Amino acid sequence: MLSYLTERLAHAILVILNLLAPLEVRVQKDLAYAAGGQHQADVYRPASNSPRPIVVFLYGGGWREGTKDAFAYVGAALARQGFVTVIPEYRHFPTASLPDILGDNAAALAWTIANAAALGGDPRRVVIAGHSSGAWAAAMLGLDPVWLEHVGSSPAALAGIIGLSGPYAVSALTEPADVKVFAGSDPGLQPVAHAAGRHPAMMLLAGSADLDVRPAATVALADRLRAAGNDPDLHIYPGLGHAQTAWSISFPFSLQAPVADDIKRFVDKVQAGR
Repeated sequence: MLSYLTERLAHAILVILNLLAPLEVRVQKDLAYAAGGQHQADVYRPASNSPRPIVVFLYGGGWREGTKDAFAYVGAALARQGFVTVIPEYRHFPTASLPDILGDNAAALAWTIANAAALGGDPRRVVIAGHSSGAWAAAMLGLDPVWLEHVGSSPAALAGIIGLSGPYAVSALTEPADVKVFAGSDPGLQPVAHAAGRHPAMMLLAGSADLDVRPAATVALADRLRAAGNDPDLHIYPGLGHAQTAWSISFPFSLQAPVADDIKRFVDKVQAGR
């Protein structure tokens, strides 16, 4: 479908979807997950009042930009699927370092886990998800226990991890500005360094036509996880580009690839402690 749409039209549709989001589902804006003005999250709730799975979605933007408001369409789409969805704001590079960014996202995730019932969710069914640099952060929080332990939580509390078009190794990056973010950084800040050991259930998704983050890195992480005895759910969508994996969570872009269906299938089945 996107072959018939210009980039401008696609972004115009996203703007409309973001404006419609508060009209489609219940939304609470700017809930504080930690001290500081940037440490706020938006929560999107389905119509059902029964405890639902929770998806914490970390937006991408090359570590340098992005806002939670620009991904309201993701929150609404996931809420329509029956999931409580939390989209946190966080600090960006270069004002914040990579550890600062992980610390913000870890705090948001730990806050969600601790307040799952109050948010209308099931505490045993919290999934961390992210797109692009957000997928990097989601993978780091789920695979390296240090970050959640710093905020009094643990990856063991997670039901699952979802990464969309994630740069799980620096070698996956094609944009010089993205590579610069990792200049001089600890190699331990790459998710591929933490594949060993047992981890929460994980789903990895990427587009075969991604020119920003090489999809080979997604396959490589899946291979390393399997070698360590894990069983990641891998999906490479033919013809899909970098941004399109996130767009495909919501209609009408969901017509181009079953990203939304695959996410729903995964979230519905996973549970912490299994």
